Amino acid sequence: MERTRQMFLSVAEVQGLLGMSKSYCYELVARLNDELEKMGKIVIPGRVPAKFFLEKFYGMEITDEMLVEARRSEMEGQAV
Repeated sequence: MERTRQMFLSVAEVQGLLGMSKSYCYELVARLNDELEKMGKIVIPGRVPAKFFLEKFYGMEITDEMLVEARRSEMEGQAV
């Protein structure tokens, strides 16, 4: 399961990485997933493949520390 978490970014992780509002990140993930569906790919609602996300945000480098912080923010949001 941990490997799957590394392959996909949740909306909360996208929000943590971009610093945008949650509603905007939901729209962004949905748009990216729509694009993937048009390419004939199977998508997971609320998640986007990390590799595809990085391709769309060319030049953006996501470090392991950034992912850990984004996941920590996601967990804190679930606890509220």
